[in-house]
Amino acid sequence: MATLLGSSSMVLQYGVSGSYWYAIGGGIHLIIFAFLSVTFKTKAPGAKTILQFIRARFGTEAHILYMIYCLFCNFVVFAGLLVDATQAIDLLVQDLMPEFSSMLLALLIGGYTIVGGLGGTFYVSYLNSMFLFTLIIILQVVVYLNPAEDQSNPLGNTTKMYELVDCWDQRSVFTNSSFMSFGAPNEWKFGFNNFFYFFGFIIIDQSNWQGSVASKPASGAVGFIAGGLCWMAISMGLATTSGMAFVALSSAQGYPILSDEEINAGLVFPTVAQTLLGTSGTYLMLALILLAVMSTGSGQVIAIASIIIYDIYQPYIQPFKKDAKENHCLLCDLAFETKKNDAFKEDTCDCGSMRRCRECRSDDKVRAIAENDGQLNLPHYTCIIHKDFRVYQDKLLKFANWCVVVTTIITVPVIWPLTSLANNLDLDLITVFKLFVIPVNSGWVPLSLAIIWSGATALGIIAGSVSGLIMGILVWLVASSSHADGLTLASSTGTDTLLAGNITAMLVSGLVVIIVSKVKGGDEKLGWKKTLSINNPLTPWIANYESELKVQEGLRYSDLPDASHVIKTYKTWSYFSIGLPLGLVGIFMIVLPLSITSTHFSLSDFSGWMSFCNTWTILAAIWVILIPLGQQIYQVYMEVSKNAKVASTSSSPIINISSLSNKLEQLDSLSETSETPPPPWQ
Repeated sequence: MATLLGSSSMVLQYGVSGSYWYAIGGGIHLIIFAFLSVTFKTKAPGAKTILQFIRARFGTEAHILYMIYCLFCNFVVFAGLLVDATQAIDLLVQDLMPEFSSMLLALLIGGYTIVGGLGGTFYVSYLNSMFLFTLIIILQVVVYLNPAEDQSNPLGNTTKMYELVDCWDQRSVFTNSSFMSFGAPNEWKFGFNNFFYFFGFIIIDQSNWQGSVASKPASGAVGFIAGGLCWMAISMGLATTSGMAFVALSSAQGYPILSDEEINAGLVFPTVAQTLLGTSGTYLMLALILLAVMSTGSGQVIAIASIIIYDIYQPYIQPFKKDAKENHCLLCDLAFETKKNDAFKEDTCDCGSMRRCRECRSDDKVRAIAENDGQLNLPHYTCIIHKDFRVYQDKLLKFANWCVVVTTIITVPVIWPLTSLANNLDLDLITVFKLFVIPVNSGWVPLSLAIIWSGATALGIIAGSVSGLIMGILVWLVASSSHADGLTLASSTGTDTLLAGNITAMLVSGLVVIIVSKVKGGDEKLGWKKTLSINNPLTPWIANYESELKVQEGLRYSDLPDASHVIKTYKTWSYFSIGLPLGLVGIFMIVLPLSITSTHFSLSDFSGWMSFCNTWTILAAIWVILIPLGQQIYQVYMEVSKNAKVASTSSSPIINISSLSNKLEQLDSLSETSETPPPPWQ
C-alpha cells in the first residue's frame, strides 16, 4: 500500500530519481531478506514463527522482548495502511467522512479474513497483483501512446511529457533542483537514508517471515529475490510514470493539481488515474485500493494471530505439558537418546511419528468413516502414544480459528480511533512510518545476528536491542531539537535527523550484541541443535526434507540430522542468496546511479530512462501473472494424476489424507499462507 500511494510523491519531492531511490529502499531489503530466509529455514525448518526460533535458542526473556518488537511492527504497518487508504478513498469518493471510511476499511479487512479464510488470501493477493500491473500498463499506454487520441490528454509520447516537465517553473520540494535532475547531493542522501529506513519494517514484520516458513530454502531464496525485483518494478513503473505525468499535467494547466499536503498524503497516483482515465480510472483505483487493503491487512491480521497462537497461547497459557523438560519427549516424558546414556536405552524415548503409527492410521480410518456418515461426535482416539497430543492439536485448531476471528474484530475498535486521530492530525503513511522507524530499526540487527551468528547469546541480543533503542531515540531527539524551529513534527521526520537516529540505533545494537556475546560466551554448537529440535511429534519436519537431505524419517520422531549436515546441504543456496543480493546492491546503489548521474536529463536520456522503467515493469508483470498461474495449473495436474493413480490401485494399503492431517495443515496455514513469499506490493 505504501508503494501504491507513497512512491509517486517521491517524484515531486526529489525529481525523476525519487521513484528510483524509493524502489531501492524497499526492493533491496526483500532481496537481502532472501539470505535470512535460507539461513532461518536451514537452522529451524520446523519453526512456524521467527519468535519460536528466538525462544528455542535464547529463552523466555529474549522471546518476550522480540514478541513486543514484532507486535509493535505489525501494529504500525496496519495503522499506517488504513491511514493512507482512508485519505485516498476520501479523494475518490466525494463527501465521505474519514471516520466512516476508516471504519469501513477495518470492517472490510475483518469480513474478508473471517469469510475468505486463509485459503482465500493467496487468490486475492494474486488478483491484486494482476490488477495492479494491468492498471500500471494501461496508464503507461495512455501516457506514452494515447491510442484513443483523447484531445483532453496533453501527453501521448515522451517528447510531449519532456517538454511540459522541462518548461515547468517549479522545482522538486526537497532538493530544489530540476525534475530532470538525477544524482543531486540531497537525492543521494535520500537514497541512502531510504536504504537504512526500511530494514526494520521488512525483517521484524512477521508477515514476511510467514513467506519464509511456507517455503523451502531454495524456493524461498528465488521467491524473495524475484519479489524484491518485482516490488522495485512497481515503484519504477508506477511512480515514474504517474509522478512525471502529474508534473506534466500541472504544467499544461499552469498550476499544481494538488496541494503539498495532498501530495504528501500519497494522492498523486489516484489523481493522475482519475484525470487521464476519467470515471473508469476512479473505479479502477477504488477497486485496487480495496484489494490492496484486504490483502495486506489480512496478512497483518494473520501475522498477529500466528504470534498469539504459537508464541503466547501455546507456550505460556495452554502448553501441552506445563512441566515439560528440555531434551525430553512431549509424549512419553522420557529423555531423548544421546551418546551419554546409550547404555540405558530402556529409559529413553522411542516414540515415532503419527505417519509411522498403525494405531493412528486405524483411528484415522474409523474417524473418516464416521465423518462421511455425518456423525457429529467422532470416535475418540485410541492410540496410546499419540492420542493425548492429537486431542491437544484439535483444541489448538479450534483456538486458532477463534483467534483469527477475535483478532480481526479487535482491529475495528482499536485501529479505527487511531486512524481517525491520524487523519485529524494530517498524518500520512510515510509520516507514520518515520515516527516509529527508529524503535523498529533497533531490533533488526540483533535479530539478524541471532539467525546468522552461532556465537550470539541471549544477554547479547537483549542488551543490543535495548541499548540500540535508547541511543537511537536519544540521538534522534537531540538532532530534532537542534533544528532551528526546535522539536517539531517536521524536524523529527527530516532526512538528517532520521539518518542520525537510524544509523545510531543499528550500529549500537550490532556492536553491543557482538561485544556482550564475546564477553559472555556460550555453547555455539548447542544453539543450532536447539532450533533444529523445534518439531511437531505428530508430523516432524524431516518428512518434507527427505529428498533434499538424502535421509529418511527415523523410527523415532526425534531422529533428526545434524545441523552441519543440513547447513552443508543448502550451502549452495546460502552462497546464492548472499552473493546475488550483494551484487545487486552494488549495481543498484552505486554502479547504475553513477552511470546516469546528470544535473539535467536531455530528451534522449529521459526517453531511455523511461523505456528502461517501462520494460522492467512489463517483465515483472509477466513474471507475477504467468508464473503463479503456471504453478497452479501444474499442481492441479499433479493432484489429478495422483488421485487417478490412487483410484486405479484401490487395493493399496496406503490410506488417503487423514482428518488430522487436514487439521494440521489448517493449523500450520496460519504461518504458511502460501507457497511463495508475500506479494511485492505489501
